[in-house]
Amino acid sequence: MSERTLARKLSDEGLKFTEILQQLRRDLVVRYLHDRKLHVSKIAWLLGFQDVSAFTHAFKRWTGKTPSELRTAGAY
Repeated sequence: MSERTLARKLSDEGLKFTEILQQLRRDLVVRYLHDRKLHVSKIAWLLGFQDVSAFTHAFKRWTGKTPSELRTAGAY
């Protein structure tokens, strides 16, 4: 399926690929933060971020806290 066809099909359902991707990332980050063996840089890589700072910025936008702050608080 071409990128354009996928975009059209998602649009027909009132969805956007970027919104689906962001929701998936938010869901996965909760699972990954539970695993204290995973370093934040590894979580960023697993979620497809180019670097830790981009991941931290996105995470803070989603939650109001950094990944380390949330992990330390155990509030995930």
